[in-house]
Amino acid sequence: MTSNVREIKCVHNPASDETHHVCDWCQSIVDFQPQKGWNVTLKPDDHERAMALFGGSTGSSKRKWQMLQQTTRDIDDVQWARLPVAIDPIVRPPDSWSAFETLVAAVGRGDQLTHHQEKMLRGGIVFHDGSILRYLDSAWNLNGVPLPGLSLSVVVALLGEPEKRRGWNIPALLVSVVSVNPDLGQADPLMQRLRMGRQRDLRPMYRPLASMLTWLSNRLKVDRTMKMDSSEYVPMMAWSHDIRTCMFERRTANIEGLFQNALSNHPPGLFHTYNTPWMRAWQDLQPENQRQETQKWALDLGKKRLRFRVRTQSGPLRLIHVPTEPSAWALLCSLTLSPLNSEAGKLLLGLQHNWSVPYSQPSQPSEPLMKSMRFCHEIMNGLDAKVHLESARALVFGRLGHLYEISVQHGQHGAPYTIQHITDVHPNQMHSICIHSGQFSKTVPLGDTMGGVLLSMVNDVVAAREIDSLEELLLHQAPFGFSRLNIPPAWINALDLDSIEPRSNDRYFMEHCRWLQPPRQRRQEQRAGHGLHELLLRNRYGGRTRSRTSERWNARFHDVFDREGRFPYPEVVEAWRSTVQTYDGHRFRDGRQGGFLARGRQDFLHHRYHHLMPHRRFDDVHEEGDVRDGERRWCEVFARVWEALVNQPLGSTFQLPVEDGHSLAFEHVGLQATVRNSLERNFLMRIAKLLGYVSDEPTEPNLVYVRRDHPRPNARLRLTELLQDVQDRQRVRGAPPRWWNYVDVAAPPQGVPHFRWQLHLDHRDAARSADAAAVGDPPFSGIGDLFG
Repeated sequence: MTSNVREIKCVHNPASDETHHVCDWCQSIVDFQPQKGWNVTLKPDDHERAMALFGGSTGSSKRKWQMLQQTTRDIDDVQWARLPVAIDPIVRPPDSWSAFETLVAAVGRGDQLTHHQEKMLRGGIVFHDGSILRYLDSAWNLNGVPLPGLSLSVVVALLGEPEKRRGWNIPALLVSVVSVNPDLGQADPLMQRLRMGRQRDLRPMYRPLASMLTWLSNRLKVDRTMKMDSSEYVPMMAWSHDIRTCMFERRTANIEGLFQNALSNHPPGLFHTYNTPWMRAWQDLQPENQRQETQKWALDLGKKRLRFRVRTQSGPLRLIHVPTEPSAWALLCSLTLSPLNSEAGKLLLGLQHNWSVPYSQPSQPSEPLMKSMRFCHEIMNGLDAKVHLESARALVFGRLGHLYEISVQHGQHGAPYTIQHITDVHPNQMHSICIHSGQFSKTVPLGDTMGGVLLSMVNDVVAAREIDSLEELLLHQAPFGFSRLNIPPAWINALDLDSIEPRSNDRYFMEHCRWLQPPRQRRQEQRAGHGLHELLLRNRYGGRTRSRTSERWNARFHDVFDREGRFPYPEVVEAWRSTVQTYDGHRFRDGRQGGFLARGRQDFLHHRYHHLMPHRRFDDVHEEGDVRDGERRWCEVFARVWEALVNQPLGSTFQLPVEDGHSLAFEHVGLQATVRNSLERNFLMRIAKLLGYVSDEPTEPNLVYVRRDHPRPNARLRLTELLQDVQDRQRVRGAPPRWWNYVDVAAPPQGVPHFRWQLHLDHRDAARSADAAAVGDPPFSGIGDLFG
């Protein structure tokens, strides 16, 4: 094997004559400067932009809020909440204006409400758009839609002063402020469930999405009570529920990619109806390599004030009071509802990070750190046949041919590095391992630490004596490119075994190394049913522990070794180099999305959240948000089937397939939809009978129904019960009632009517592509080589 570690141009490389340039490996060591508490990796321009809006970290909080409101009053993140005309948003107060002013004064003093005042609030406050805000049982609701978390003091303080509320869309502000923190008013917060009953907070990248979907759901619930038709709001509510389910339940790393697929399938009019700054930001969402880490929710509603989380001098976050000003509420709500990697999201992080304490520029490397980087280069130069550098990542070959990828970043147990055991290259398949004791000494320069890590992984057999996890890996995992069992003896002889066998401890290792044992020493293979045991062992965890393309490298190893008598390690190195992305400052510009999921074992995580539907149903075969899947299937596709059945004249027919996966067909309508299972088939049969259809002579492979009678008197009621029963059987929670979008029952027309164009669409399922298979599923049966 050849390597170019000696040829790396770096001022810290003794073998290089470079005088200024610093290599990416050393730059990653310099950039790694862990700080206590919460820190965000924003560019200096983003920090300065946020600080310029409120005048910097010095000064009183009152002055900062005044300047922030003044500098942001004309931006879209504030203007969305303004009315076209500066009018009073309250059209009719409860009882009278004088009684309302008395109520405001009493709440401001902290007095208990009288019976008359409670009756006034139950009557409600009427706003300019016709919505009514009521206070019932110590809780606010807008047109019957609950506004959890809002207290009496907060709302009255916002509405109490006429000049403060004039020109502002108060109902829109109230809906937004209760959506920024979905945990408000909930018995159980949104938590991620792990195995054995453990839980963890919602991941940072999901918080803005959860807030946006909560806002969309609340907004639709309010709008449906005023001006929207069911054909408009029901598809949007179903789409919101489906996206929330698939985003929070599926074990996925590329959240942006999934949401972009969902946006391509959004209901008509979604972004036209809700043309807000955050909805435009979600529509323009782009993948981000560096994911921002947040702590808890940015906003929180207290009993008296809205509160904002900012960073303290020591690092953690604290809550500060937000002025009860519509402009401040509008700005913070818009920023919080936007994705973190958008301009609004970066502004929110900049405000949180620099409100009390300004950001600090990374310090220059010290003399001990520079000496340690020189020492690390000397170690790599001495191991040039075993260590390969590309960008800021190192590829290390162990004593027996195991491959490890090492990089400088936050690792397990507080380690300043990560080690990945590579089982396949291009595409990469790797698993995290840890050799760290959990104690990080700041007195040891990081270059010395990384040099020790490289030495340990090159001598992995020796290091395994003290590290149980590494010993377990070497005993059970064959080297890269080797098959798991039945390794040719010539390959074993080609390994560096002579340096291992003379040592007593290593002889113990050799005796217990499972993949090194010849077949005659594997007594377990002699027992009955061992072939099935091997199949189950290899495919456990759904096959996620096995590379999908490892056979490709194994075949290449066979070909090169039989022809040249060597292992194709140079080809492995070149293939690995092609997968490493460039290092850009404090981050890797890496094509692999979702590093926040890659830090743990994905096969261990189960993304289950309270208040949400269980895992995405097995019959969903299209992209996220597609009308043929999820709740949209029941709220739109089957609603159109119902409408077609209602409007067909007497004597009309429709055909229902007997076998799953086939499409139903109508006599006078071009609508087509796939019947996936018996649940859907039974539902269609029962609603057909409700509308006067009877079974006719079957035509293979379909059942034929003819309309002979008028609908039953209770057809609408029975439809509601059927839909509710199906929804309960599917264990769908938090979704809108499906019957909202089904048309009312009508008498059969005398002739064939004009059907709207939506009833002529093709909603048949598309064939599942190969890419839609679950990640980690092997493309082979796994039986052919078990008994050979």
